[in-house]
Amino acid sequence: MYVVYKTSGRYNCRALRRPIGEGMCASLHASAIDEAVSQAFFEALRPVQLDALEAVLGEQQTERERLIRHWQERMKRARYDAHLAQRQYDVVDPDNRLVAAELERRWEASLRQFRETEEGFERFEREPAATLTAELRQQLRHISEALPKLWASGQLSSAQKKELLRSLIARVILKRVTPDHVEVKIVWVSGHYTVVSARPPIRRERDVTGYAEMVTHVGSMWRDGIEDDEEMAARLTKEGFHSARAATVLPVTVRKIRKAHGWRYSLDVGRTQLQWQGALTARGLATRLGVDVNWVYRRLYNGTIKAEYLSRHPQSKIWLIEDRTEIIEALRQKLKEKADD
Repeated sequence: MYVVYKTSGRYNCRALRRPIGEGMCASLHASAIDEAVSQAFFEALRPVQLDALEAVLGEQQTERERLIRHWQERMKRARYDAHLAQRQYDVVDPDNRLVAAELERRWEASLRQFRETEEGFERFEREPAATLTAELRQQLRHISEALPKLWASGQLSSAQKKELLRSLIARVILKRVTPDHVEVKIVWVSGHYTVVSARPPIRRERDVTGYAEMVTHVGSMWRDGIEDDEEMAARLTKEGFHSARAATVLPVTVRKIRKAHGWRYSLDVGRTQLQWQGALTARGLATRLGVDVNWVYRRLYNGTIKAEYLSRHPQSKIWLIEDRTEIIEALRQKLKEKADD
């Protein structure tokens, strides 16, 4: 788990607890985390959330007042003990050295206890009390509806955005769950926290959560005859998948998956392929026989090549001929007979 600070568009992390051998979180891409934090901030600005925050802060103020009274009682008791120890020391007979030394020791211990209590009370008083003033509350209510649009317009500077966030957020803690999933813990000024998720861009597609399942889906859609990378990408996005560097599945991601697995569209197969899964295309058979492809098509349509040896490509519907020696030899014989004529 990491506490973070932002520099130059990235979140740099310092580990709160890091077991021996665990890798350091060097930095995280800021855009995705900014989006998660700002959306949580907008949600917190809703009137019902502000009411809840005000109630929590009111309870905290009551508890703070109780603690102040407690510290005051401790101060009063420590001061009394110190004064009592001093009076006892002042009235002791100096000739009674053992008693005088013991009373002096008690006096010094009481003074030390008084100073420690006083310093502790001062530290407590210096701790800022989270408050939601009437003026700030009214301002937050007024901007709760307009702020998201204003935030995205570019009219607010980074400094202004930070000041707004700091009005409700104490700190942000990040935990990288997987390469493309970061748990964002937003600690509010009330001491309560909200946990949301962010999806930072990563370098390698294969590190994307659910990548193997996405590949399976691409193959399934290809076999079903879907021949559009954009349509595949849209379907995958709807099912919750995403690319390495985008919140959606990009068509280029689908194209890379298809090419890596040899899943070509009908246009590719019809124009370029000589074989497909062990069968010859018309172009492949023509190349094998050394003839023009139209010669093969004429034999397909006039029944010279028997239907039992033929099938169709599932997407392109082009002819596929079984790669059998007897078929090739029979066609070679046809060619020889024509040459003899």
